[in-house]
Amino acid sequence: MNSSMQTSNRKGFGLIKLVVLLVVLVVLGLLGGGTYFGWKQADMSEISGREKILKGESASDYVDIKQKVVNALNSNAEVSITESELNHYIAKNMMMNQTGFIKGFATVKGVFIDLKPDMMEIFIEREIAQYTDDGEIQTDVFKPFNQTVSMKLKIYRNEDEHGKKTTKIEFPGGTIGMAPAPGMLVKIVKPSFDQIYEHFVAELDLGFKKMNKITITDGKIILDPRLTVN
Repeated sequence: MNSSMQTSNRKGFGLIKLVVLLVVLVVLGLLGGGTYFGWKQADMSEISGREKILKGESASDYVDIKQKVVNALNSNAEVSITESELNHYIAKNMMMNQTGFIKGFATVKGVFIDLKPDMMEIFIEREIAQYTDDGEIQTDVFKPFNQTVSMKLKIYRNEDEHGKKTTKIEFPGGTIGMAPAPGMLVKIVKPSFDQIYEHFVAELDLGFKKMNKITITDGKIILDPRLTVN
């Protein structure tokens, strides 16, 4: 009798979590630009390295970015990091877990970086599904589907009235699915992006604190430790 009640309670609690998940995703989609686009996966077909990573074929493309940056600092020389190198480095050195209230309904497939002029967009690609206690996917409520969230970082050089040049970082927002999401809305999924930061604190310190100049172009980050650069 008690066992039956406990099983029923677990199913009831799981259903409540599922309903809450669906409601929240719909609300996020509405706020971000429409329910339909909020459920859609962003187009990441042009992100360098992603296809190989998802297929498990990325080993030959791995570059130790941390050592590459350290070598540049030691030799006081400019260094370039490609989008592909960055994505392969993340894939090899980070295993990200879904957190928060949708933990039982989502698994992270990968984290991918898209580099555009002065802009870095960080995508978290995940599979949304209903899972059993053993981690098996159930399809009796809805079919599994892929969904993405992203956060944008605008990184650019700024010159003040005295001619001093500094690197500025802004957070203009991101996307939920294919729907644009302003900065305040992206904060809802900020804990997921905090995981990424915590995994790569050492690398970020080398790139953003030790380097004098950071330039982001299409598909490439250029880091320069020299003090006499324009």
